[in-house]
Amino acid sequence: MSISVFGSEEFDVIDLTNTIYSGMPVWPGHSQLVVEDLKLLTVDGYAVKKISMNTHIGTHIDTEAHMVENGRTLDRYPIETYFGRTLVVDVSSTPAGKPIPLDTVRKHLEQKKGSEILLLHTGHSLRRGNNSRYLFEWPYVDLDLAQYLSTKGLKAVGTDGLSIAGWGGSVPGHGPITSTAREVHQTLLRMGTIIIEELTNLDKLLQGKEFADVYTIFLPLRIDGSDGSPVRAVALKRRD
Repeated sequence: MSISVFGSEEFDVIDLTNTIYSGMPVWPGHSQLVVEDLKLLTVDGYAVKKISMNTHIGTHIDTEAHMVENGRTLDRYPIETYFGRTLVVDVSSTPAGKPIPLDTVRKHLEQKKGSEILLLHTGHSLRRGNNSRYLFEWPYVDLDLAQYLSTKGLKAVGTDGLSIAGWGGSVPGHGPITSTAREVHQTLLRMGTIIIEELTNLDKLLQGKEFADVYTIFLPLRIDGSDGSPVRAVALKRRD
């Protein structure tokens, strides 16, 4: 799909959002998504679904309240937080379950000082499913990288991994990969940088290049007092 915005210049519109469905992969230990029929067209004359899910399911954002005591909730962020000029960086050479190299990100971000949002393409979305590699072993932002990013005044940092930080939980058969998952979140969120997780199609923005400049929009549900929300994330990419 393409659109023309304020003139003749055309943009490709690329969906960065994973589909929400019953049985989808969720953070280990979190409740599964449940979709039920509340009203049936054949019985009631109209159809209504009941959806039960947590606020961090599928493609979603983390706000400050997710990890910071007395932190800002979703409704306290200005609407302009959720869109902006975006730098996409290819970090897909990072091995599964290992930290993303600081130097790789810094090299591109220092050259693109007007970027408001940073998205990290790890390639992990291509493995999406209910398997141990997807649920526990994605390339992640470690504390050194988080501390660097927290100084850049970014509106948001996003990833196609299950979390911005590595797996820090513990379930039978899968101990923590990192001990700093909470600190990584807090380091970014305390500086006003929200977090976008479980993106997809970042490879379509890069098209084989090391980085790409696009414009992204990731609008959450307007939930009062919430620590996060699913989003519909899209990118506008100038046609070559």
